[in-house]
Amino acid sequence: MFIEKNKLICPISGNNNFEELFKVSGFPIFMGVVESNFKSEFMDMTFNINKLTGTVQIFPRVPLEKLYFKSHGSGKIGGVWKEHHESFYNLISTYLVGDVVEIGGGHNSIHGLPIKHSNSYKIFSFDPNGKDIDHKNITVINEFFSEDSLKKRNINNVKLFFHSHLLEHIYDPLKFLRTIHKFIHDEGYHIFAIPNMSKMIQSSFANAMNFEHPFYLDENTIEYLLSLTGFEVVEKKFFRDDHSIFYKTKKIEPKNVSSFNFYNENKQLFKNLISSWISDTNKINKKINDYDGKVYIFGAHIFSQNIIFNGLNSKRVSSVLDNDPEKQGYYLYGTNLLVNDPNIIIDDDNPLVILRAAAYNDEIKRGLLSINSSTKFV
Repeated sequence: MFIEKNKLICPISGNNNFEELFKVSGFPIFMGVVESNFKSEFMDMTFNINKLTGTVQIFPRVPLEKLYFKSHGSGKIGGVWKEHHESFYNLISTYLVGDVVEIGGGHNSIHGLPIKHSNSYKIFSFDPNGKDIDHKNITVINEFFSEDSLKKRNINNVKLFFHSHLLEHIYDPLKFLRTIHKFIHDEGYHIFAIPNMSKMIQSSFANAMNFEHPFYLDENTIEYLLSLTGFEVVEKKFFRDDHSIFYKTKKIEPKNVSSFNFYNENKQLFKNLISSWISDTNKINKKINDYDGKVYIFGAHIFSQNIIFNGLNSKRVSSVLDNDPEKQGYYLYGTNLLVNDPNIIIDDDNPLVILRAAAYNDEIKRGLLSINSSTKFV
């Protein structure tokens, strides 16, 4: 994860010439659930753009010990994530040879998949909150990934580094990629999955950028950083149109690549984003204020927080619905909204559900309609 930087610096150019695009004032710093008496903390979620390159960052950032003080279960529930994990494993399984390093598995780890037992490889899985697994090929290391953590275990000439939905969390992506480059075998592979941020921002998805995902890592930025740190893209695969991109890369010499400037395009993109969030919240308020029946919001996560803290009339919301049993009975961080099992709507007459769960909307909608076919959505 690396120690956080308390400076607003462009990862492409290294300069600090930024301007503010917009901010969401007083936003909750954690996107999970807590006990009813927990004292939530809030910060302005400020989006900034670099004037020379057009890279976008959220800054100031939340201290890591507060941002990740507990797990919130992202990537754990649902058919879409199951399909994602299986597709990613199919991509990496061919390259499980020699010393292999998984970084920050969490709920996106391959541990839950039927990994073959073999004497031909060993996986070192770095995850500070990781749980031991009964598998002869996997060693869980309860630390953040770093150069020091590799050195003290004499891990070098790694044949495969892989990570899934981790790079967007890293506060210093250049240092992270350079560390992988330093310890990877000359013929090794670096394979990773990352959110398809460009499509997600275009669709106004709240899970693209937030306090946990402080950098706008679109394809242009990712591929520039890879070249700069010595990785060649061998294969790029898209998982669904608006979910993830899988990159397979190989080690090369770092390149001094051509100039990078997406200022005008990115400024317009993010102006459209905040405009969309505000207009959408206004539309939802109009619907729920006039609705004769119970109103719910789906997802004890960033999706609901984003609507609420962009001006939702949350007094009209009865509770949050979420499929994760580990969230039910707790409260959405930053709110007084209780999280319930979706089956709570089974006897309601025409319940209305606010649903803004990005690529998971269709899957969630089918589940709710199977509980109560009279459910309406906004």
